[in-house]
Amino acid sequence: MRVIGTSGHVDHGKTTLIEALTGINPDRLPEEKERGMTIDLGFAWFAGAGGEPVGVIDVPGHERFIRNMVAGAWSLDGALLLVAADDGWMQQTQDHAVVLASLGVPAVVLVVTKTDIAAPERVEAVRRDAERRAGAIFGRVPPAIEVSALARRNVDELKALIIATLAGVPDRPQPFPYLYVDRAFSIKGSGLVVTGSLRGAPLGRDDPLVLLPQRESLRVRAIQTYNAAVDRAEPTCRVALNLVKPKAEVARGNLATSPGAPFQCEREFIARVRPLGGEAQALKNHAEVEVALGTGHEIAQVHFLEDPRFARFLLQHPLPALWNQPFLVIRHGGSAIVGSGVILWFGEIPREDRRRFSGLLAGLPDPASEADRFALELGFRGLARLIAGEGAAGPAGGTVRLGEWIFLASWLEKTSRDIVALVGRPAGMSALEIAGKLHVDADALRAILASLVQRKTLSARGSLFFAAAAEGAALPPAAARLLTDILAKGRTGWQGSHPELNTLVRLGRVVPLEDGIFYAKETYDLLAGELLAGRARGDRFSVPEAKERTGLSRKYTLPLLNRMEKDGLLRREQDARVVR
Repeated sequence: MRVIGTSGHVDHGKTTLIEALTGINPDRLPEEKERGMTIDLGFAWFAGAGGEPVGVIDVPGHERFIRNMVAGAWSLDGALLLVAADDGWMQQTQDHAVVLASLGVPAVVLVVTKTDIAAPERVEAVRRDAERRAGAIFGRVPPAIEVSALARRNVDELKALIIATLAGVPDRPQPFPYLYVDRAFSIKGSGLVVTGSLRGAPLGRDDPLVLLPQRESLRVRAIQTYNAAVDRAEPTCRVALNLVKPKAEVARGNLATSPGAPFQCEREFIARVRPLGGEAQALKNHAEVEVALGTGHEIAQVHFLEDPRFARFLLQHPLPALWNQPFLVIRHGGSAIVGSGVILWFGEIPREDRRRFSGLLAGLPDPASEADRFALELGFRGLARLIAGEGAAGPAGGTVRLGEWIFLASWLEKTSRDIVALVGRPAGMSALEIAGKLHVDADALRAILASLVQRKTLSARGSLFFAAAAEGAALPPAAARLLTDILAKGRTGWQGSHPELNTLVRLGRVVPLEDGIFYAKETYDLLAGELLAGRARGDRFSVPEAKERTGLSRKYTLPLLNRMEKDGLLRREQDARVVR
């Protein structure tokens, strides 16, 4: 199944052509019908090869609505680039062609429209000029056709050309389904419905989904494609999902995908950038811009690295994205496209490591492959995760594989020594605490800890890990009885005084909070784990959200959060808490 889109200058006949191709008028807003101009995305379809529907997205042509155009273009298998025979190639034709090329839309058909109102020699001249301009942008001259939608001249021929062109577009499978939300609305009697273009893998009604960046699990009541209810949707197609209403608000730019899919939700990323436009609208260092990615866009600051081919983007709010995903850069407060890019790294790079990281980036080929991502992560962090279906090679010389992780042997050896040193105290230490102190990915750390336990370098008891030589130190009887009492209190905490309390705190078996509240170490780790579950570095949450997750009252929630801040697991930003 395939999805195509229209593109081109305002009033060059996109909506009229779609209606001629499909019999459907995609304008859905009263304002659009009144003004005769597409403002937001519209949708239609027609029967393609073998009767399979070809989805059609109608995008606005006016420069003020360029963000909506980008929101419709991210998922396309192909696009129609329209040029009216009376006007010829215009500024928005140029901009839309740049968008299609920058986002890597694999197939483009050049359509000269309104041929019924222009002389044949004018139509021919417009076509030749459009082919020349399009060839310069795409690196090849797209197939072209002359059409009159009103007179239905060459409409069937255009449909055949679309089908033939799409047949040459390779599938882009992923081991997970995903869709960026382009509309979210409520229907009386059904509830929340979201729409988008399904990419990656098939999606069934009972398949688990997660909403990003909110990281909330979704439950799908029903799936509809092209006005037909289905139990399973195949990519690429337009889908409507009837959801059991999530707690978080759903909006354009949110992403629905499988749990565990390798999407990142960071407020900072590093990208290879390509400035666009002339000097007047150049992408400038330290500028405030808008990043358009998927169906969303977000305000960001851009900071070029020493190598000006690469830049850091600091977003006001995270956008869910994949490694190597393309995006557009729009002038903040305007409509000029000032640059494009592909994401090469998520998260902050410490200042002291930026020069070394820049050197690794400089060695990346353009375009970069999944194997290049793997090598970049391994070279910089000392570890990298194997992603199903990426085709990364097994461990090379000087590397060790543990489960789905590959480690540099030297890095793994040093980190293992650091872990043993940390857990050498009689109280031991939890995986959560180790990850916070060593700043190691929690999933990677679990693989390392399992290996150390298997080798009997460490031992585990409940959620705590011990150096083999340190485990088993006996508590004084009175301290052991007190610890039993504190454990029995669970998440309500223990309050009071006892001669052995300082002993338990000193040994790390009990964690003191503010207001005279004490938790057993196991209970504290459990609560902290609940608060951090499913959240990545930089994610924000409120005190009420923390109360809801843990079931604690404010009396216990605030001291718990303050203790996690003291332990380096969180930081405070006004009334919110941010994962470190």
